[in-house]
Amino acid sequence: MPSIESAVIRVVVNVSDQLSPRLAGEVELHRPAATTAATEALFVDLPRPDVEALEAYLDSPDFATVVVQKRIGNMMGKAAKDQLREGLRLAGLSSHLLTRVTDVVHDVMVAACQKTAPHFGDPNTKIDQSDLYTAASVNSVMLKRLKSLTRIHAFAARMRGQVAALHSRIRMPHIGVSRSVRYDQLYVEPTLTSPALVRLGAPGERVLVQGDPGAGKSTLAAKFAHDIAVDGSGRVPFLLVLREFATSFDEGGRDLLHYLEKLCQAPYNVKPPRDGVEYLLRTGRAVVILDGLDELVQTELRRRVVSLVEGFAHLHPLVPILVTARRVGYEDAPLSGDLFVPSHIAEFDAEQVSSYVTRWFELDEATSPAERELLSRSFMEDSAQIPELRSNPLLLTLLCAMYSSDRYLPVNLAQVYERCALMLFEQWDSKRGIPLPLRFQGRLRGAVQHLAWRMFTAAESGKPLPRTRIINTLTTYLDTKLDDHDESVAMAEEFLLFCTGRAWILTDVGATASEPQFGFTHRTFLEYFAAEHIARTHRTAADLWATLKPNISQWDVVAQIVLQLYERNVDGGADELLTEALDDGGLAFAARALHHLNPSDRTVRAITIAALERSVHAPPEARANWDAFEGVAEDKPLYDCVFSSSSANLPIVQQTLVNHFDVLISRGDAGTTLLLDTLPHFAPVDEENPWTELLHDLRQRHHANLLELRKSSPWALWAVSDPDALDAIVRSFGARSLYARCNYGTNTYVGAAYSLLRDRYEFPQAAADRLATTIASLPVPWAERELFRRLDWNKELTCDSDSLRMMLSLPYLEIEAFHKRILPVEWLDLGGVPPAVREFLLRWERGEFNLTHQDPPPRPLFPAQR
Repeated sequence: MPSIESAVIRVVVNVSDQLSPRLAGEVELHRPAATTAATEALFVDLPRPDVEALEAYLDSPDFATVVVQKRIGNMMGKAAKDQLREGLRLAGLSSHLLTRVTDVVHDVMVAACQKTAPHFGDPNTKIDQSDLYTAASVNSVMLKRLKSLTRIHAFAARMRGQVAALHSRIRMPHIGVSRSVRYDQLYVEPTLTSPALVRLGAPGERVLVQGDPGAGKSTLAAKFAHDIAVDGSGRVPFLLVLREFATSFDEGGRDLLHYLEKLCQAPYNVKPPRDGVEYLLRTGRAVVILDGLDELVQTELRRRVVSLVEGFAHLHPLVPILVTARRVGYEDAPLSGDLFVPSHIAEFDAEQVSSYVTRWFELDEATSPAERELLSRSFMEDSAQIPELRSNPLLLTLLCAMYSSDRYLPVNLAQVYERCALMLFEQWDSKRGIPLPLRFQGRLRGAVQHLAWRMFTAAESGKPLPRTRIINTLTTYLDTKLDDHDESVAMAEEFLLFCTGRAWILTDVGATASEPQFGFTHRTFLEYFAAEHIARTHRTAADLWATLKPNISQWDVVAQIVLQLYERNVDGGADELLTEALDDGGLAFAARALHHLNPSDRTVRAITIAALERSVHAPPEARANWDAFEGVAEDKPLYDCVFSSSSANLPIVQQTLVNHFDVLISRGDAGTTLLLDTLPHFAPVDEENPWTELLHDLRQRHHANLLELRKSSPWALWAVSDPDALDAIVRSFGARSLYARCNYGTNTYVGAAYSLLRDRYEFPQAAADRLATTIASLPVPWAERELFRRLDWNKELTCDSDSLRMMLSLPYLEIEAFHKRILPVEWLDLGGVPPAVREFLLRWERGEFNLTHQDPPPRPLFPAQR
C-alpha cells in the first residue's frame, strides 16, 4: 500500500472538499515529518494481512467519519482513538497491533488535518458540537458491541443493488402503454436555489428541498437515491416515502431508525441484520431521504414527524438528510432552520425546457423519427405563449403528450388536467366502441372524481389502494347512476383493466400479497379529480369556500383548480369565490390565484390593497423573529401580487400599489417607509424592471413626508444616515430599536447599531455626541441578553473611541465580562466625551446597573411611541 501518510492525506483532502470550498486551486501536502519515523517503523512489523486490513480501513467511510469529526469538531484523543481502534479491529487487524496502529493513525490524521485546514474555508455545517461529541461516544460503544461486519457488509451490498434496480428508470407518462426509460434518456437536472451552498450527500448536510407541485421533488429524491447506490462510495441510501407510513406515524412510539429498518424489507425485500442499519448510520455509510413531508396532510401529524426527524438529526449529526416538501402549507410545521438548509427547485428555464422537449420527442414512439425534430421545434415555438405552464416539469410532460397526440396546447392549469382527463376517457370510450355522442356520459368520470375525493381526504391521503377497494368505491358511485349493479361492477372492473400498465392518470402501482394496488400516477391528478368533485357537488361560491377554507394551506392545488373550474362554469365565478376568500381569511390563496387566472380589475385591486395593508401592518414581533427562516407570513401575499401575478394582472397590481401607497403615506402609516425601503431588494435584477422606477418615483414624490414617517417607525437601520431621525427613533422606541434586526419578505436586515459599528458611518461629532447622550438617558436594562448574543459582534468593533460607538458597544462588553467590567484601553481618555455619557460609562463599569437581562422579549416588542 502507499504510505500511511499519503493514504490519510487523501482522505482528509477528500473530506475537506465535501465540507467546504477550497481557498486555493490545488492542495499539495507533504508527509508530516513528526510521524514519518513512527510509520516507517510500523511498516517493518506489519504482516501482509494486516497491511491489507489497514489499507481497507483507511479507504472506508468508517475512517472518513472520524476525519469529519476532527475537521468539524476538532475531535481527537480518546473519542477519536476509541473509534479508530474498534474500526481497525473490525477491519481485521491483529489484536496485538491495535494499540500501536491506532496511535500512529490518530497522530497522522491530526497532523494531516492541521496541515489541510488553512487550504479550506470553515466547514459550512449546521452540526451542533455537543451532538457530535455525544455521537462519537455512542459510536465507540456500538463498534465495541460488534463482533464482525461480514453480515452487515453483505446486507449493505444487497440494499445498494436493490435501490439501484428499483430506481434506475424514470416513468414517461403517456396515454399509450406505460414506459420507463433510463435517467440519461430523459432526466434534466433541476436547479436548486438556496441562500447557502448546498452539497447534497456531504457529511452532516441536511437539506430541505421545496418545490411547487410537479416540480420534480420525488423524481429528484429517487434519482439521488439511485446515484448514491451506484457511486462506489459504499454508502446505502434509505428512501422513505413518508405517506406510506402515515398510519404508523400517527400511532407514535417508534423512532426513525425503526422505519428505516422496515423500509429495507418493503419495498426492497432485504432483511437487515441486528445493528446493521445503525452501523451504517453511525459510520458514514448511510444517506437518508424523506420524500413528501407535505403529503402528511394533517398538520399535527406533520409536526410529530418533524420532531421525529429533528431528534434523529441530533442523534446522528453526520448523516446526510434530504427532505422534500411543497412550499404551500409547509410553514404550518416547518423543520428547524438551525438544522436544515432550505432550498427550492427552480422552474425550468428555456434551455432546460428545450433539452427536455428534445429528449421527450426522441423517445415518443407515437411519431416517426422524421417528425420528432420538427415536433420539438414547433412545440418550443407554440408553447412560448404559456411559459408558466411549460416551466413545470410535470406539466411540460403532459403538454408534450398532448402535442404529440393532437397538436393541442391548453392555456391554463385546469385546461391541462381537463385535457388529460378527456384523452383518458376518449381512449377508454373508443376501446369500448361507444359512439362519439355518448362518450363517457359523466358516469365513469364522476366515479373517478368520487374515488379521488375519497383517497384525497383519507387519513393516508393519496395512498394507493388494493384493487378490491378501488372496485368497490367505483361501484358504489356507479350504483347511484345505473340500474344494474352487475353493470356497475363490470364497468369498474373493465376500466381498471384498461388502466393497468398505462402511466397516464390512474394505474397499477404495485401489489399486496394477494392483489394489485392502484393509485393516481401523480398527486396532482388526484388533486384535479378531487377538485372536480368539489366543483360538481357545491353550487355556490360560499359553499365552495366553506369546504376549502379549513384546509386551504394544504389544499392549494385543489383550491386553485376549483377556482378555475368555477370560473369556467359560472360567469364571474372567480370574482365570487375570491371575494368570499378575501372576506374570510383567504388573502394568501387569493394572492396566489393572480398567477393562474385573470379575474376582474376590481377583484385584482381588492386583493392588492388587502395584501399591501397586511404587509404594512405586520407586527414588530413578526419582523424581529429570529426563527423566520422562510420569511414573514404577512409579506407573502404582497410578494405574490408583485412578483408572481400574470402579465395580464400585473399592470393593475402596479397601478393599485402606486395609488394606495399615496393613501397610506397621506394617512401617516409608518410601515409604508419600511416597504419602500426594502421592496426594491426583491425586484429581479433587470435594468428595465418597472418596479424600480415606480418605487423611485414614489420616494421622490413623497420625500418630505417619508422623512417624517421614518421617525415613527421602530426600525432604525434605514435612518443611520440621518442623525436627527435616528435620535427621534431612539427617543420614541428605546434602545431596542438600535439593535433589533428586521425581516422583510425572505430577507433579513441587521440592526442599526451593528451597521454603525461595522460600516463606520461618518456622523458629525456633534450629532454623534447628541445621540450618545440620548442613549445614556434611556431606562436600563435595555433589552434581553439573547438579543445581543445572536448578533455577530467581535471586540475589533470597539476600537473606535467616539461617544456613540462606545455606547453602542456596551451590551456586547457586558456579555463578554465574566467577573469584572473593564472599559477597553482605547477608551481610557474620556475627556472628549459628553459628561452624561462619561458618567454613564463609569457607572456601568462600576456595576451599578445592567444593560441586559435574562427575561424573554417583552410584548409588545417596542413601547408605544412617546
